[in-house]
Amino acid sequence: MKNLLLTAVLILATCGLSYGIFYTASRDPKALREALAERDAMAWLKSDFKLTDAQFAAIKRLHDDYYVECSDHCAAILDAREQHAPAPEIARLEDICERSMTEHFKKVAALMSPEEGPHYLAVVLPKVANYDHHGAPSLQVSP
Repeated sequence: MKNLLLTAVLILATCGLSYGIFYTASRDPKALREALAERDAMAWLKSDFKLTDAQFAAIKRLHDDYYVECSDHCAAILDAREQHAPAPEIARLEDICERSMTEHFKKVAALMSPEEGPHYLAVVLPKVANYDHHGAPSLQVSP
């Protein structure tokens, strides 16, 4: 009975230690957790794609400059919908928007490291095809 109890305690201790090690090792970095908690896409971008301060500043400038263009595209699409424009016209405007976003994302990726740029494109480009064009994309992210 003594050996059974000792074995059970050792097994539980080993399980607890293993859980703690795996939990710590698989947990997102603190900066990423904070970015997600604050729903801050730019902080998420810097943390998740390991941007240097110089890369981050250049990408932030690109995003800030592009926001105006993106807002214009979305306003044109929303206006066309409100005016009940023909479907081909709305599709044309949406295509312009999607091509513009794709080019913007490629410019952003080009400012990242050779390892992170393709990873960034793999994350954002699939979202372009599913974008609903109901306003400019927000800099808010969901955890």
